[in-house]
Amino acid sequence: MKILYLGNSITLHSASPQLGWRGEWGMAASSPERDYVHVMNKLVSQTGKYIEYRADNIASFEREPELLDLSEFEKYARFSPELVIFRIGENVSQDLTQAFDAAFREMLGFFSRKTMARIFVVGTFWKNDAVERVMRCAAEDASAVFVSLAHLQTEEWQATGEYENAGVASHPSDRGMQAIAEAIFDAVSASGLLEPPLVSAVPEKEDVYEGIDVKIDGRSVDCYKARVSAMPFNRVWPGRQRPLDQTELAPFLSFELTKGADFCVNIFEPPEDVTIRPLSKGVKTIVNDGKVYFTLREAGQYSVEINGRSHNLHIFADAPEDGRLDPENATYYFPSGAHRLEERLVLNSGESVYIARGAVVYGEIESTDADNVAVFGRGILDGSLVKRETEGFGDVRIDGLVHFTRCRNVVADGVILRDSALWTLTPINCENVTVNNVKVIGMWRYNSDGFDFVNSRNVRVSNCFLRTFDDTVVIKGLYFGGTDRSNEKMNNENYLVENCVLWCDWGGALEVGAETVADEYRNLIYRNCDIIRNADGAMRLHCGDRAFVHDVLYDGIRIEYSKYDKKSILQESDEMIYAPPDEPNHHDAARAWLYCGLWSPDNIPGKLRNVTYRNIEILADDEVPEPIFSFSGADGEHDVSDITIESVFYNGERYLPRVLKNEFVRKVDVK
Repeated sequence: MKILYLGNSITLHSASPQLGWRGEWGMAASSPERDYVHVMNKLVSQTGKYIEYRADNIASFEREPELLDLSEFEKYARFSPELVIFRIGENVSQDLTQAFDAAFREMLGFFSRKTMARIFVVGTFWKNDAVERVMRCAAEDASAVFVSLAHLQTEEWQATGEYENAGVASHPSDRGMQAIAEAIFDAVSASGLLEPPLVSAVPEKEDVYEGIDVKIDGRSVDCYKARVSAMPFNRVWPGRQRPLDQTELAPFLSFELTKGADFCVNIFEPPEDVTIRPLSKGVKTIVNDGKVYFTLREAGQYSVEINGRSHNLHIFADAPEDGRLDPENATYYFPSGAHRLEERLVLNSGESVYIARGAVVYGEIESTDADNVAVFGRGILDGSLVKRETEGFGDVRIDGLVHFTRCRNVVADGVILRDSALWTLTPINCENVTVNNVKVIGMWRYNSDGFDFVNSRNVRVSNCFLRTFDDTVVIKGLYFGGTDRSNEKMNNENYLVENCVLWCDWGGALEVGAETVADEYRNLIYRNCDIIRNADGAMRLHCGDRAFVHDVLYDGIRIEYSKYDKKSILQESDEMIYAPPDEPNHHDAARAWLYCGLWSPDNIPGKLRNVTYRNIEILADDEVPEPIFSFSGADGEHDVSDITIESVFYNGERYLPRVLKNEFVRKVDVK
């Protein structure tokens, strides 16, 4: 927890030998650990919080409030405190009370705008009713918490007789400092800031992950486990049930984050190399006594990687449920605990499924020709009991762990999807689809894609995490013919994928295709996403059929390249083993290419127009070669044209990426 203390000499006073004060802490505590700042830090740390703090003297503001210059306080906003404590007021003279009132309100507004901190305003230690009223009213108007010290405004709490100088002696004694700290601590505790987060408990029938010890705010928590791919080693579609020796187990946990949460992680081996992704979150770590310490201050999804990428800890830090979807009105409600569906759960129009935090539901969910259906909650839907057939295409279900066909107004929100037999979330011929804060993990089997949107329109994907073996967020066009209407050739249009964290163990992260059986793909926007691991292309337009794909925007995409990632290899026989070269994997940052006949039936190439890559950030370890942008058309009629690449950054420096293209690519503008 980051705490900012702004005060006067009671908070911090440098040595003044002429006053008989030789300290560099809160006057007149006998030692640094006895002033209220250090006592407060100790009380908070005893709740399990890891403390970072800053304490500064702003007494000049009390004495000359009319000279307030908020630019001087920008440094405190950059500290990004979670808790701001104002412990001031003693130096405000009666004639400056009104000026102090106006300036203090301005300062409280500054911290409210510039930080996400909870603000506590502490009343005066020396009795001053006028200033006390001003501070109390200003705090109330700013939605800050006011803490009164009226019970300490007597000489018994002062350091009387401990210092010759009367001014120093009027400051709090050790006992007074302790009492100030306890008053502030009690107020902070009452606000809920120090309460432990709501962690998803692992049900009794679920196995916990044994190879890690995790504490949040000093409290041990169990981790769920998921089977994930251990290597980028794949078979040609439709694959088979994948051998377990190509996989590994990884821990994950889910909790509700309403304030900062302090972590201590121990993997029972020396932590020599620690990385927390996405790198854009800037999470700092401290290694001490063989353990890794860090603080998460905002909701999101994180990968904690200690000594490489294997057995990484996945953390899903949820914001509180916003109430737009009401569990009380859900058609099917699964409370915490383990549940098994005997058959696929089918949703009709107007029906919904709620999976509560701490619940694990084994089974699959589907809906066909329905309107207004939803799957939501903070629990887990698990497909591990569904058998993956091993033979030809006809024996393989492609419709996924959660499957919607010809539905309108579809919502998936908050749930964790684990271990699908094949694809995971699959809307086919759907309209108005919203997917928010869905987490996908444990996709280890061949062809285990993440979100496969097939011939659908008006789709929004936001705040999601996907770790998949195969392609991660995919827009497909499919048609199998016959009397089955589930794969009609409706156009894919109006997609927004934003604020997502993606880990793709094979294939593409943000993918169009490979199947593009439709007349048109248009208005596809990918924005503000972190691709933390990828095997074969981060931004891929994989156009394998006749569709005219146009008006595609990649904006604010961050792509991470790690020295621990190895080359993707296609497994050509059961006897073949994974033996990659001893060098980091190198894949394209962006790739677009046209072909036909491999995955879909029309045997007509498409066209690609108006694709923009803007504000692309590439973050790569030194050992990884510089990634490229690659484009190829099919022929003179079926070409790639009007490509714009602007504002690309490589490890923080703006640069012009290397572009490869064939003779059927026109108008590529790099700037």
